[in-house]
Amino acid sequence: MGRIRRFYYDLFSHFYDGIIDLHSRDKSAALRDYLVRSSGIGPGDCVLDICTGTGSVALRAALAVREGRGKVVALDFSLGMLRKTAKKVRQRDLEGVFPVQADVSDLPFPDGSFDCVTCSHAMYELTAMAREKGLGEIRRVLKDGGRFLMMEHEVPERPFIRFLYKVRLLTMGSGQNREFAKDETAELGEHFSDIRKSSSPTGRSRLLSGKKIVGYSGNVP
Repeated sequence: MGRIRRFYYDLFSHFYDGIIDLHSRDKSAALRDYLVRSSGIGPGDCVLDICTGTGSVALRAALAVREGRGKVVALDFSLGMLRKTAKKVRQRDLEGVFPVQADVSDLPFPDGSFDCVTCSHAMYELTAMAREKGLGEIRRVLKDGGRFLMMEHEVPERPFIRFLYKVRLLTMGSGQNREFAKDETAELGEHFSDIRKSSSPTGRSRLLSGKKIVGYSGNVP
């Protein structure tokens, strides 16, 4: 199953940016900019962008942290996606962006490595088990007080795009995944404190964030 999913996303990498733009109607990438601004990252910070896809968020984060020699790790399990990311990095002559192939449920980084972890329009693609392990891994690699931010689509208004959105929900494979899509706050609250939820300026996506408790060593009460 893992090889099949990798093959699918390697193939999907050729269409990924266009599909995301179609769903979010965000060809100017204002949503990615909104995510980076909301994260509060700045010069010198270390950022991990999981399920980076073709690196759209990672590249914007790199602009925010590059003064002070900040670093951004763009992580995805699809080599095809990471090749697209690396090509964008070369084209824009950006420094401090490091594409890494790995699974979000088993992050290859020490505890407390990052000031911020981001994820754009991808958490729904994970299986329920992978997401649970992934959230634990995100919490582990965050520094004390670091934040996790994820952005996802709101239910689209346009009939055809809404149809594609519903098909996506139906293919999630379990009721737990569909419940997560309807309300992510409960599951995030098992791993983080200070859960916040807001709508993007366009109203077509929603942003959720949580904070790692200083000295945290178990589930949030």
